[in-house]
Amino acid sequence: MRLLVGRLLVTALLFAGWIAYLGYLVATRPLTPDGRSLVLSRSQLLVSDLDVVAQVDDPGLPVKVEEVLYPPEEEQKLKGQVLKVINLDDCHPLPLPAQPQGPGEPPDWTGPGRYLLPLRHSAEAKDAYEVAPTPPTAGYPPRGVQGLLGPPRIYPATNQALAQYHQVSKPH
Repeated sequence: MRLLVGRLLVTALLFAGWIAYLGYLVATRPLTPDGRSLVLSRSQLLVSDLDVVAQVDDPGLPVKVEEVLYPPEEEQKLKGQVLKVINLDDCHPLPLPAQPQGPGEPPDWTGPGRYLLPLRHSAEAKDAYEVAPTPPTAGYPPRGVQGLLGPPRIYPATNQALAQYHQVSKPH
């Protein structure tokens, strides 16, 4: 009998520890300035041709490159340059399936500041870039969403976002 009570206590302590750890992860998760969870799309970063940290003052204006993250050989050529990015207005998350259809998700651009931009050369405009769309992965985009690709996404260039970015192994 004592052995069974001991096993029950050990199991209860392990369960309580696990729940406490999950609560800690939720409480300390990185957030965007508007309070959403900050999770970079690894698949989007893997298909982008050029990843930069840029000052974005307005989605309709060119951006100023502050740092080139990938490819490293473009650092000297592009640092400090102004790039035209044609689809910054289209960058937003998909709505959660449980949410009622409303005015849509808020844009990723929350105001002037530094953003991590996964870019590719634009097919529409010469000498311009576009934010790479989020490619399909298992379960994304969810059923009921039109199109095979998710929307393009940009991310605030916080320390947490850059730490997530550096965990992605891009092909060289």
